Amino acid sequence: MNEQVTRQILWNIPAPFIVLMYGLLVLLMVGCVYAFLKWYRLVTLGVSENRLDHPFERLMLSLRDSFGQGNVIRESWGWMHYSFYVAFVGLFIGTTIVLINSDLRDLFDLFGLDFYFYYGDFYLYFKAAMDTFFLLLILGVLMEGARRAFRKPTLLNEPPAEKIRDNLENRLGYGFPMTMMVLAAVTGLMLEGARINAAHPAFHEWAYVGRVVGRIEGGLGAGATYHRWLWLVHVLCVFVLLFCFPFTKLRHLIFGPLNLFFRNLGPRGRLAPIKDFETAETFGVSQVEQYTWKQLLDMSSCLECGRCTINCPTVNTGKVLNPKYLVIEQREHLLDKAPFLLAAKANGKNGSESTEAPAWNGPDMITQVATEEAVWGCTTCGWCEEGCPVSIEHIQRIVDMRRYDVLMESRFPTELTGAFKGIENQGNPWGLAQEKRAEWANGLEIPEIAELEDPSEIDVLYWVGCAGSYDERNQRVSKSFSGLMKQAGVKFAILGREETCTGDPARRLGNEYLYATVAAQNVETLNRYKPRRIVTQCPHCFHNLKNEYPDFGGNYTVLHEAEFIDELIQAGRLKPRGKIDERITYHDPCYMARHNRKWDSARSALGAIPGAEIAEVEQSKNRTFCCGAGGGCFWKEEHEGTRINQKRFDQLQEAKPKCVAVGCPFCMTMLEDAVKSRSLEETMRVRDLAELVAESTGVTTK
Repeated sequence: MNEQVTRQILWNIPAPFIVLMYGLLVLLMVGCVYAFLKWYRLVTLGVSENRLDHPFERLMLSLRDSFGQGNVIRESWGWMHYSFYVAFVGLFIGTTIVLINSDLRDLFDLFGLDFYFYYGDFYLYFKAAMDTFFLLLILGVLMEGARRAFRKPTLLNEPPAEKIRDNLENRLGYGFPMTMMVLAAVTGLMLEGARINAAHPAFHEWAYVGRVVGRIEGGLGAGATYHRWLWLVHVLCVFVLLFCFPFTKLRHLIFGPLNLFFRNLGPRGRLAPIKDFETAETFGVSQVEQYTWKQLLDMSSCLECGRCTINCPTVNTGKVLNPKYLVIEQREHLLDKAPFLLAAKANGKNGSESTEAPAWNGPDMITQVATEEAVWGCTTCGWCEEGCPVSIEHIQRIVDMRRYDVLMESRFPTELTGAFKGIENQGNPWGLAQEKRAEWANGLEIPEIAELEDPSEIDVLYWVGCAGSYDERNQRVSKSFSGLMKQAGVKFAILGREETCTGDPARRLGNEYLYATVAAQNVETLNRYKPRRIVTQCPHCFHNLKNEYPDFGGNYTVLHEAEFIDELIQAGRLKPRGKIDERITYHDPCYMARHNRKWDSARSALGAIPGAEIAEVEQSKNRTFCCGAGGGCFWKEEHEGTRINQKRFDQLQEAKPKCVAVGCPFCMTMLEDAVKSRSLEETMRVRDLAELVAESTGVTTK
């Protein structure tokens, strides 16, 4: 390659300017260290937690989701952020290449390494690439700025002003850093044009933007002096932008990948148990410092992009809880309380008894920062965690506050008292008699596992669940599903009176002690029978049995009805032959589609029904919208905004279905209530997947 095809780095730049540049670089490094130590001290105020397992997997996932920007570009408007992110990374790499070929070149020479490659074809391609990155940066930032200034979507709204600190970061917002991005890019192109205009290189055609800018500047009489002072302006703009990263909201460029690295690698929606019930002095979280360090890191990593609100059922129905606001408000609360926490920590380390740490007399985190309405509004549907580009874990932080309310303060919505007592006394949240749990199966010749001589002979244990056992409407689903298993020749049994609630409502509502009690009881029962597989029509039972019971010693192979029915159809053991000439849309349960990433089996089973036309809505699969029953909300009233089930039904109506298919007993109840409220019982059916397949295969239930 021709070594003449290059440019002199720092051409026409006087020594004082160069000294200033390196002085600013040293100052930037000091500022970054200061900012890092500040946030490190804050984050490490949290409780210890192991997030260093599987380091290679964590690294790969972090690189994929930070550099790949997968959770950003899946939204239609995400390309704007993606364009200037790619551009910024490209320009950063380009600057590093220049650094290697100038300042570090002599250092590498000392070790006999030749790291000079800034010439020839590489240099030409480099110039074209840098011009492209400059254009992408300018275009992306301007489009995003226009979106924020002229068509600002509600997801970019900010929390109430009284909950936001008056500090530099909040005053500058995103407007100032974005302005500096544009200025750095524009002055970079102008600087390139000025150099071309002053030095007249023979190969400037590769700088396809810079050469145009150079002609304009040349026409205005720009020369070497202009280039020299423009270089200084550009360097100052670049360093102001770089200082934005540690000291403004742009810190998410650093903290975001870190948070992605430390993400939860387990199933989404799985709650961490309370350890050491017997020795713990407090349960749950009432003070910000009682969160884990990862939960504090979540607060510092928030982009404030609002993606967590796109499909949030509370935000979309006008309720108090806004997951974006909650994270921001708790972060501001942490910053307010930090001096007191750090002083107390310093006193503890010094062992000083003569001076006491100042007492915190600011707002209470639950009742004033988060507010009780927000704490108890969450349906734990998981959209906030699905939508977040940096893997902030919202559900655990909310349930932690519920745990404190319930276990320490006995403070919770009054409607929940009956559900807690019912689970404790009768093993179901309705409080119906435990001995009646298996009455739905009377006359169906379904064996209880305790009656079998050899329980190991059964293929599956059918976990019916509380709704399938006690709710009259969902008892029909239990009968349909049992009929399908009989038709397919499946050997199955139920626990009957030995089955109790998995404890899901208690756990999501913060009553962890009650949950731990029933979970331990159920695990003891299941481990006694050692079922090969467990099948259930309830996604909440599925999630607990599969993902949360391992913490209590129960490790089982668990299937949802959709998986098992599809398995039987694919094996030819079930043969849907009866036509159902209806347009059907399937409502994905949150705890199957979002938390457990399972949605194909239900569609495959429905697709096997002759005549059925499957119609999708936008909010389906992992983007499904909650029915409003999750998180124990089935057991309490909605006192704010519009009803969540009404909002979901309106979405499903967009597909113009004749039948809404469901795979969850609580979704069944919520959507049937929505149908009845619109007086559409004569024209709209809500059916469980098992009922539709049973109808097609000729299974009769009485």
